[in-house]
Amino acid sequence: MSASESETPTFSRRCWADRSEAAAGLLDEQGQNAMKCVTPEYDDFVKSFIATHAADRKPTVKIARKFCDTWPMPKQTTAATIRVAVMDSSFNPPHYCHGAYIECMGITKPKSEDQRQQKVGEGQSLDIDAFLLLLGSLNADKPQQGASLAQRMRMVDMLATTVAAGETSDTWHSWVNRDEFSASNLHNMAIGMVNTPRFIDKSQAVRDIVRQEYKGSGMPQVLCFFAMGWDTLIRFFDAKYYGPDYPAEIDQFFAEGGRIAYARRTGFLDSDVEEFFVATRIAPYLCFIYELELPERVKHISSTQVRRAISENSHGVHDTPPRILEYINSSQLYRD
Repeated sequence: MSASESETPTFSRRCWADRSEAAAGLLDEQGQNAMKCVTPEYDDFVKSFIATHAADRKPTVKIARKFCDTWPMPKQTTAATIRVAVMDSSFNPPHYCHGAYIECMGITKPKSEDQRQQKVGEGQSLDIDAFLLLLGSLNADKPQQGASLAQRMRMVDMLATTVAAGETSDTWHSWVNRDEFSASNLHNMAIGMVNTPRFIDKSQAVRDIVRQEYKGSGMPQVLCFFAMGWDTLIRFFDAKYYGPDYPAEIDQFFAEGGRIAYARRTGFLDSDVEEFFVATRIAPYLCFIYELELPERVKHISSTQVRRAISENSHGVHDTPPRILEYINSSQLYRD
């Protein structure tokens, strides 16, 4: 079996030390890391994915690493329905707002948009079984710049580790205490790549990989909850990203198990949000759209802002986890 066909990629197990380890006294007498966070290198995985799937017309997701052996199930069991939270991004670089999206999908109780008269946060939990961070090899609007795809995959691994570990010393988390974290399935994380920029195709690819990885009996229904910023939600309903069958493809996305979990970010007016959701063309889909309430301390964060902060050595460098920031500094990324 070739490397591109292998279900479990092999990694060069070079370790990257987190600054927090030094603070915790985890250095030996020579100042070397006595205890390191094992972060794989993803050069071979990315090269294989690009060579095999970048030009492939079939929507494809490949898993690079599973943080739970039983993923997509949080434990060895069967289920009629698997609910997967998907954070799909260019991760250039990953930051705390990315992490907050994931945690809010696993912890909070949002209301669907057809229940907007009720306060957000009083709804039912999304009951997410599994979490999936996906780096896209293509983006419908953004050319590749900054970090390479292999470097971004390594930083995605670091972000996933930060979320899945549930370290109580981190103050940015959406969960209140360790019990709340333990009651979620945030440990059940996987990371990978996807070869298509359109959400309707990503949803198909996620369903395919979840069913491929599922070890239970039967074939489960898969619901894919895609995390989106407000600007991405607007683009999702824009006809220019679809063919002549618009809005039939949007109908198909929701009918086959696609869901949207969005959040309002700094810089967008509430009046624009309200105007969007009262539009007649959006009405049929309101029951499939959920609003997340991100912590105020992360709402302003974007990858563009983090890159600028790194370039200017300004306060915004603290908007990405220390492990990722150290890697960025060591690799001299985003200096231009």
